[in-house]
Amino acid sequence: MKKWDWKKTDQPYFKIAVYVFVVLAATVLFEKVVGNLPSISSTIHTFLTVTQGLCLPFLMGFMIAYVMNPFINFFERHTMKNNSFFQRHPRLTRAVAITLIYTIVIGGIIWIAIYLVPEIKTSVVSFAKQLPVYTATLNQKIEDLFMQVDFIDGEDVNNIINRLLTPVLGVSENLQAGSGELAFLQDSDGISKMLTTFIGNVFTMGRFVFNLIMAIFIAFYMLFDKENFLHQLRKVIYALTSEKTANRIFYNGSRIHNIFQSFIVGKALDSLIIGILAFIGLTLIKAPLVLVLSLIIGVTNMIPYFGPFLGGIPAVIITLLISPIHGVWVGLFILALQQFDGNFLGPKILGNSLDVSPLWIILAVVVGGAVMGPLGMFIGVPIFATIKMFCTEYINRKYDKKYKPAAAIGTSDTEQESES
Repeated sequence: MKKWDWKKTDQPYFKIAVYVFVVLAATVLFEKVVGNLPSISSTIHTFLTVTQGLCLPFLMGFMIAYVMNPFINFFERHTMKNNSFFQRHPRLTRAVAITLIYTIVIGGIIWIAIYLVPEIKTSVVSFAKQLPVYTATLNQKIEDLFMQVDFIDGEDVNNIINRLLTPVLGVSENLQAGSGELAFLQDSDGISKMLTTFIGNVFTMGRFVFNLIMAIFIAFYMLFDKENFLHQLRKVIYALTSEKTANRIFYNGSRIHNIFQSFIVGKALDSLIIGILAFIGLTLIKAPLVLVLSLIIGVTNMIPYFGPFLGGIPAVIITLLISPIHGVWVGLFILALQQFDGNFLGPKILGNSLDVSPLWIILAVVVGGAVMGPLGMFIGVPIFATIKMFCTEYINRKYDKKYKPAAAIGTSDTEQESES
């Protein structure tokens, strides 16, 4: 049997035939894809949902391990020295450190759930129920104040305040009456909707608890055997890439890790201290809702630049509604606390780990908040710092490549002229 030699064929017509066949096949494939687009979209959505469900515990476990790793390193660094018992038994030390950190974190969560959450709930409900009284008192004081001023109408100011507080007053009325819930329960459709919502919430909560438990165990083994995981990762990267590329990957990964860890741990410690100081200061001032206000101030302080305003403004407004005198003192205290944090505590803890100007930090917070909400406002800063680091290095490298040779030639010519 003779072997067919395609070179002896009429190549132009052969290429045309191949092109026609490819175009027809692409047209048929496109028609099939467009005709079954809903089915394909549903399949992709199902695949992504299943993949997300499978990967979520591992992602949560990695995040837990990443946050806990600095505390594990701190414990080992201060116990494994001078030929101590812990130094002779490193794996036992690692297990003790992880167990201790887990006990502190889980114990803190249980304490928050048992004592802190009910206290916050009681304070918020009590404030919401008394809000109409606080508003009426504030309106009366405003009228008394502006009665002495001819060009400002106190009633207009009261109308503006009432409009601003209308949503909150609606919540207060619902808490006091509770009749809406009873009418809702008297309807059979309402009961069915309530049961459906309840079952859906139970299912969602159960899935979250399951993922959280899995993440805790995954984080434990990641922390306990992290050197082996890093060794395997290093082995894979060196096997799949060149030595130069692998070295660059690990070098840049180490720098990214330092940026994120310094910012997250430093900002968390800074916010914890600010929250404690806020609780002490508001207690001494005898401000209302001390626990709620200090918690708001501490949590919102995690957001750079905007956080102190997001926490301070609600605290001042809430206190002004209850007691205008205390509201002024709370405003002055929060202003002093923010100055202390911005000029002393924050730089002392965070240092210059980000190397980003305030303008770019504000831009990172705004963009991160627009893309990912409150979480984006927090992690947008280290992400932007990482991007800025690589962009700066790229620009400097391009600049040096373009202008350094010319500068070197100019320098050598100047030296030769001076010698002559």
